[in-house]
Amino acid sequence: MVRKTIDMSMLDKLKIDGEVANYLVQWDNTLLLTAYDQNRTFVLTADGEQLLIRERLKDVLSRFAQANLIYEYEMEVHFAKVSCQTRGYVAGHHRLVPTCGSSNEQVIYYMVHLMEDASELESDKRIEMIMTGREGDKYHVQIATSERTFRRIVSAADEVANDQLSLFEYWMHRLGKVKRELFERTYFGDYCVYTKLRKLALDLFIRTVLHILNKAHKKVYGEETPAELVKEVKRVINKF
Repeated sequence: MVRKTIDMSMLDKLKIDGEVANYLVQWDNTLLLTAYDQNRTFVLTADGEQLLIRERLKDVLSRFAQANLIYEYEMEVHFAKVSCQTRGYVAGHHRLVPTCGSSNEQVIYYMVHLMEDASELESDKRIEMIMTGREGDKYHVQIATSERTFRRIVSAADEVANDQLSLFEYWMHRLGKVKRELFERTYFGDYCVYTKLRKLALDLFIRTVLHILNKAHKKVYGEETPAELVKEVKRVINKF
C-alpha cells in the first residue's frame, strides 16, 4: 500500500505524470482538482496519477456537472437552505466540495466521500487530508485553509446530502417502493417520519420553483419577483 504526502502549496513543483486534452472527472476516478494555470487543470486521480488537463478548471467542473446531472439551480437552493454560500457538487453520498469560494484562485475541489480523515497541522495551521485511492493507497494532501472554514464547508455539504437522501427515502415511500417499518425507528413510527419528510420535500420544492422564477424574472425584468406573484405560485403549488 502506497503512502504519499502531497503539499498543494508547492503545486508548481509537483511531478506531472502526463498532460491530456480530455479527462472526464467522475465521482470515483478523481481525488482532487485545482487550477494549474489559466488554461490547465491539475488532477490527482484515484490511481495516484498527477495529471494536467488542457482545459480551464471552470470548464472541467462544467463537464463534470453535465455528466452527473448536477444542476446549478439545485445546488444554489440546497446550499442556501443550509446557509452556506460556498457551494459544492452533491449527489447523496457523493460530494465534491471546494476549500474556499470558487472565485479564489487557490481553490481546490476534493471528493469528501474519498476522504478518510482530516486534521490541522500544528506547524502552520493548514489542513492535511487523508484521501483513499482506488487500491487503498493513502494520500496525505496538505491544503492552505483554516480548520474552521474546512469544517464549515464539509458540514454544509453533509447537510445537503442528508436532505437529498431524505428526499430519496420519501419518494421511495410515496411510490410504494419501501415496505412499512423497513428501517428501525427507535422513537418514531413511519407516520411521524414520513410526515416530516413530506414537509422537507414540499419546502425544497417551493424553494426551487421560487428560486428559478426569481432568477428568470431578474434576468428579464431586472427586479425581484413581485410578492403577489410569489404568493400565487405558493397557492398553486399547495392546491390539491
